[in-house]
Amino acid sequence: MSFLGKLFWKKKSKKSKYLPEKREPIEISFVKRFTLNGGKFLYCENEDELRVNFQNILIENKISTSELLSNENSVIDYFQIDNDILNPKALVINCEFLISNQGSIMVSNHQILDKKLNQLPEILIIIAKTSDFKDDVSEAMTAIKNKYGEHIPSNITNIHPTNPEKNSNFMSYKRTSKELYLLLRDVNK
Repeated sequence: MSFLGKLFWKKKSKKSKYLPEKREPIEISFVKRFTLNGGKFLYCENEDELRVNFQNILIENKISTSELLSNENSVIDYFQIDNDILNPKALVINCEFLISNQGSIMVSNHQILDKKLNQLPEILIIIAKTSDFKDDVSEAMTAIKNKYGEHIPSNITNIHPTNPEKNSNFMSYKRTSKELYLLLRDVNK
C-alpha cells in the first residue's frame, strides 16, 4: 500500500499481546477432537434420551444386554446389566472426567478395575455428565485430588478414540483401538 493509502485508510487495530486469545468453550473443543479422532458422541437432554440412545447403540452393534459388562453398581442398576458373562462385547462405564484439549476420557480403577485398556472389550460405552469437562489433564488431576482427598484412585488413564482410517503417527503409537461411544447427560435440565 502506498504512503497516501496508509495515511487515509483506517488503521486496523492490532491485537494486544496482553489480552488472552478468544477460545471456544471446552465442551465444543472436546466434541470436535473426540469425533474427529473417531469417537461417537451422543448428547442426551434427559433420562429418556439417554435410555433411547443406549438402546440404539446396542441395536447398531447387535449386542444384547446379556453381553454387557460393568464394574460400577450405579451403571449395573440403571441399565439392568447382568455381569455373569465370560466374553462381553461391550463395557458400560462412567468416567472421571472429559479432557477437552485431547478429546479423551479419563477413567480410573473405579471404572476399569486393574485392567489395562487392551484387556477391555472392543466397544466402550461411556456415560458422562456435562459437569465432567476439564480443560486439560492437569486440571483433571487436581479435580481428582479434590474429589477423593487422600484416597486417590489407581490405574488413572486416558482413553483416546482412534480412527482406523487415519494414518497413525508418533503420538498414537501403541494406542489401543476401541470403538468409543460417549453418552453425555445434561445434568442442568
